[in-house]
Amino acid sequence: MSSATKVATVTSAKREERRAYWVMILPAFVLYLFVMAFPTIISVFLSLSNYNGGKLFGGQAWGLTGFAQYTHLFGDRFFWNALANNMWIVVISVFGQIPLGFLFAYIIYRKLVKAPAFWQGVLYMPSIISTIVIGLLWQTIFSPFGPVAEIMNTLYKADFHTHVTALLAGGVTLDDAGIQSLIKLANPDSLSIFSQPVQDLKDFVATYSSNTSGELADDLTNLLFNKWKTDFMSQPGVAMIPVLFVILWLYTGFYLIIFLANLQKIDESIIEAAKIDGASEFQILKSIIIPAMSGVIVTSAILAISGSLKSFDLVYAMTGGGPAKITQILAIYMYDTAFRGSPNYPLANAISTVMVVVSFLLIGVTRTVEQRYGGKE
Repeated sequence: MSSATKVATVTSAKREERRAYWVMILPAFVLYLFVMAFPTIISVFLSLSNYNGGKLFGGQAWGLTGFAQYTHLFGDRFFWNALANNMWIVVISVFGQIPLGFLFAYIIYRKLVKAPAFWQGVLYMPSIISTIVIGLLWQTIFSPFGPVAEIMNTLYKADFHTHVTALLAGGVTLDDAGIQSLIKLANPDSLSIFSQPVQDLKDFVATYSSNTSGELADDLTNLLFNKWKTDFMSQPGVAMIPVLFVILWLYTGFYLIIFLANLQKIDESIIEAAKIDGASEFQILKSIIIPAMSGVIVTSAILAISGSLKSFDLVYAMTGGGPAKITQILAIYMYDTAFRGSPNYPLANAISTVMVVVSFLLIGVTRTVEQRYGGKE
């Protein structure tokens, strides 16, 4: 066979390979264009307009308004609050879920704990439960009448009862100093039922006999102890803490499964050889496991970032955005703008565009860090 014939054969084979590649990839690529790329482009276009339904839906004729929606968006304090909440979710996802998921996966993979299959199932279980169910469950747990409130109030009540018992150590009679000490311990709201707290409490105490000091201590405790108020979910600065805790608990098992599946692909003989050479568990982790898992860690970080920015269901089920929108995130902010009250579709599309841009920026930073400091698989 001549060299020209060989070149023609190779060229034909490459052409057939390229054609087969496009035949296989084209359906998914076209689907991606229509489902992802095209709506994203339209969203950016609408964010630069004043579209409100158009004449077809009884609105005015629409046209381009430039960056007016973005100017309004960046001047809205609720936007910055929602963005900050999303950034907290990104932080707890990337620096909480992924390290914990990797740690648990490593412990199970290396069989450093008994019954590894049991712990694998327990840690992954939250990920298979409906997110709405999870949100409503934890909303109940953190409610003023939930188990957290009951436990804290039991502790507060026991502590108050101890102090009251100490004040009544000499009997059921309290002097003015004892009454003042009791008032300092009491819940201010409970004292509002008395017109003259000092005198009224003295009269109340006087109704008990000397052999009923225990009953008096119980009654004073039930009447005056300072109940723990679980309204922290409506307080700026701390309202996101329960949400972040639930997000950490909910998705750590998901990354555990990802890491565990990839850890099981590492050649066991490499680890055994390192152990024979005297390598410690930490050295195996640092020099073998982490470099081999660097690509998986980056992929997990990208999943965590994209998932954090489009979080909606869990936060909405737990808080609905919270009073004064203190737990609102970008997805809820976009939903409220588009579908609640007076809809503003261009502003909602501007929010979605910002979400996409922030996501790309964070993913770009992740890739840059991995290329500079990460190992090679």
